[in-house]
Amino acid sequence: MKKEMAAALATMLLLAGCSGGETAQTKEMVNSSDSSSVSKEETNQTDISEPEQETAIPGNYTVPNGWVKAEKYSSADMVFYVEEGHEEDELPDNISINVGINRYSSEDHTKFKDAIMQQLLMQLNGTDAQLEGSAGSTEQGYVLYTFTIADDSAVTKQYYIVKDYGFCLVQLTNFTGSDSASQAAQTIVDSFVWNAEE
Repeated sequence: MKKEMAAALATMLLLAGCSGGETAQTKEMVNSSDSSSVSKEETNQTDISEPEQETAIPGNYTVPNGWVKAEKYSSADMVFYVEEGHEEDELPDNISINVGINRYSSEDHTKFKDAIMQQLLMQLNGTDAQLEGSAGSTEQGYVLYTFTIADDSAVTKQYYIVKDYGFCLVQLTNFTGSDSASQAAQTIVDSFVWNAEE
C-alpha cells in the first residue's frame, strides 16, 4: 500500500513538473490553454537560443541547453521540461513551472512557508517519504523556499519563488538521481524574474 501511495505521489508530481537553451518569455495571466505561435529572436548568449512560447507564467527564465519542452504534458498554465532524448521515457526526470496566488503579502512570507509545509505533511502522512525544507533567496533577490521530498522512487524538489500574494513553483521530479537535472532546475530558479506589475 505504501509503495502504491509513493508511486501515485511520484506520478502526481511528474504531472505537476524543460527547452533547448531557451529564455522563457511569458505574459501576464491569460485564460487560454491553447498554444500560441513561437516567435524567434537571436541572442549572443551560448546557453540561450529562442524564446519560449507564451504561457500564463508572468515572468522570464532561462532553460539550459539540453532540456526541451514536454509538449504532451504542458499547457498554458504549466510548462514541463525534460532532458532532450528522454521525451518518450515512461518516467523521465522533469521540471515543471507554474504560478499561483495566495493570501500572504511578501512581508508575511513565513506564513506562506508554514502553510505549504503543513499541506505537504498532510499529503505525505502515512508514507515513508522524507521531507526537508530550507529558506534562502534566488540570484535575483526573491525569497525562496525549497522543499525536498525523497522516497523510494524519486526525489522531488519544490522551489517556491515568493512575491506579494503569489508564487512561482519550479518543481523538479528526479527519478534517476541526475545532477544535471538538479542543476537545470537551479538555473531556472535563479534566472526567474517576475514581469513588472502593471
